[in-house]
Amino acid sequence: MTDFTFITYGGLPDLDPDDALAANELRARGFSVAVAVWNDTRVRWDTAGICVLRSTWDYHLDVDVFLSWAESVAAVTTLVNPLPLVRWNVRKTYLAELELHGVPTVPTRWLSQGTRVDLRRLLAESGWSAAVVKPVVGLATYGVEVVDGSEAGQAHLSQLLDRGDAMLQPYVDSVRDRGERALVFLDGHFSHAVRKAPFQVLAPAGLAGETPCEATPEEIDVARRALHLVPGSPLYARVDLVADDAGRPLVLEMELVEPSLFLGMHAPAAGRFAQALARVGRKGCP
Repeated sequence: MTDFTFITYGGLPDLDPDDALAANELRARGFSVAVAVWNDTRVRWDTAGICVLRSTWDYHLDVDVFLSWAESVAAVTTLVNPLPLVRWNVRKTYLAELELHGVPTVPTRWLSQGTRVDLRRLLAESGWSAAVVKPVVGLATYGVEVVDGSEAGQAHLSQLLDRGDAMLQPYVDSVRDRGERALVFLDGHFSHAVRKAPFQVLAPAGLAGETPCEATPEEIDVARRALHLVPGSPLYARVDLVADDAGRPLVLEMELVEPSLFLGMHAPAAGRFAQALARVGRKGCP
């Protein structure tokens, strides 16, 4: 039986090289590590050891199938991050929960599948000259578009609402120069931060223009406040922040399922991740 299986998707069957750093750290500690594609029907998950969700970057295309698969894996072995966190995080409606509990988040209008929305009117009501529209279930730039009330923006929003729930957020000017700040937490502790360009394409860690950066104490505090509201204890987490017009950090997204952790951009990170996983391996649960 394998000790650990790092789980990826068919577009990256050999694993993100960044995640391979952690796999190699585990091997150096004497553990066996395999790699598997999540929807490969040939995999025996009951003998896969601890299953670590990593680059499952197509789950959003059929989230119900993905969740059903995750439930079946969690029933026969340990899933990291745990299933309740996965269920909570796959829909971005968790942002409404954060806002309700006082965590500063990017303002969001929630739009239900099948509804007819006048985008120009909605922007005027919200006081936004431009906004970002995205699906409630999605990752990277899938379905994400900056809109300004034009016919093209209306058409894009209508297409999203034909397929599922959608969300509208104001376009935050700071992303043009400051970018997004991705704060990585390993085993409950802040590890490091990375600057991301806005609307990055889906790519292995480090190949979409990310660069290391220093997180401010205020950014770390906001990220920690968000993590305190998570229904469980994530072994790994990434909190993506942007700055409002006054420079205050706002939570844009929380990534608990399959985030790039940018382990190669902070020398101790791969070892820390491996150490946390090794603890799970010894105890059998996060």
